[in-house]
Amino acid sequence: MSLHEERVPYETIKAWVLEAYFDFCRDRGVVSGLPHAEMLGAVSYEYEECFERPIECLMLEVVYMILNGGWYEESMTCHRKKIQSLIAEHGLGSLLATVPVEEAKIFQHDLKALKLI
Repeated sequence: MSLHEERVPYETIKAWVLEAYFDFCRDRGVVSGLPHAEMLGAVSYEYEECFERPIECLMLEVVYMILNGGWYEESMTCHRKKIQSLIAEHGLGSLLATVPVEEAKIFQHDLKALKLI
């Protein structure tokens, strides 16, 4: 994605990631017997360097952290550090400045669920 395109909404990022997660679980998990951690890694690789805007990168990291479900502490720590770094560098208010109010509320709810704010 390039910066001249419109920002990708949080719901769209979640939908894309969940679709990839479903496909990897079906095609690699069920069919090939690969473990769940590898499915999460494949999804992460699928969207590596896909987004350029800090808010999109932040949203993607939150989606990854939620999909992790707390099962893999090392991965949770990695995503948490990336999220904290983005918030520290840009400020949450600044990151959410262009996000519609309802979308921001949903996103902030997820941040609170993860105890990031």
